[in-house]
Amino acid sequence: MSVGRYTLDCNTSTRGPDEPCENVSGMIIHLHASCWNEARMLPLFFRYYDAFVDRYFIHDNQSDDGSLDILAAHSRVTVLPLVLEGDSFVDAAFAQVNRLWWPSRGEADWVAVCNIDEFFWHPDMSAYLASCQSIGITFLGSTGYQMVSERFPGVGENLPETIRRGARFLNMDKPSFFNPDAITDSGFGVARHTCSPSGRVVRAECDEILLLHYKHLGLKYLLARHAELDARRRKLDRAKGYGYHYDRRVTLERHERYLAEANNLVPGDWKDRRSFRQHILTIRFRLRLIIIRLFKKIKRK
Repeated sequence: MSVGRYTLDCNTSTRGPDEPCENVSGMIIHLHASCWNEARMLPLFFRYYDAFVDRYFIHDNQSDDGSLDILAAHSRVTVLPLVLEGDSFVDAAFAQVNRLWWPSRGEADWVAVCNIDEFFWHPDMSAYLASCQSIGITFLGSTGYQMVSERFPGVGENLPETIRRGARFLNMDKPSFFNPDAITDSGFGVARHTCSPSGRVVRAECDEILLLHYKHLGLKYLLARHAELDARRRKLDRAKGYGYHYDRRVTLERHERYLAEANNLVPGDWKDRRSFRQHILTIRFRLRLIIIRLFKKIKRK
């Protein structure tokens, strides 16, 4: 199955949580995610990430919808409590997000922090991370899309294969994987929409990883989920405008707009000048990898 310059023949594992992931690069990859009542999304989350993630740390904020049962059944999951106190859920989470990944120091080659509905995607994630590691890259970003569908996915679906339409969304350009031993402070801003990492920060010349945000999965699910999240907003969240998009009118307007703007996993659209530029940058990045490897071979000789 092809999408633009990518071929979707990866990350299609059907192995269970007790079986090792398909990461054959020898690297250890950890994923940290916050969770509240995500029983509907967790099976889809694991269906995708199980292919290359070695260990999950799920930071749960008192889920009571069966999420904890799903997490307990997965052998690669460590559940940690996420306590959010005060007049703002968002501010309370922000105070902790830059510490969530600390348990991975000295344990993993790469770590990522995300929400359960955020899927970091690359046609060959393990190989790409190995290539980045080989040339000393320590911090990777992503290009964000609001994925959109008129239905909620069925059990066992691998979302990047079955729900491929997304609208470009700059606010979802978030940091993805980084080296937990090289980075001293991830420097995430509110909801990780911004970041100013410190430490031995070496970035890639372009972002090959896509962040596929799977929340607009049919209006029934979307409206129900936004109503749940809106009900949890606290006094300061409302005063600061955090979560304003959970409003039913805003939700419906955005859903219609994303449906109209969605393409099959851009940047495969060569008519998009931004996509063309990203494609050229990707070619340059890969040529640089080849040159560096050739120099290393020559030095060994």
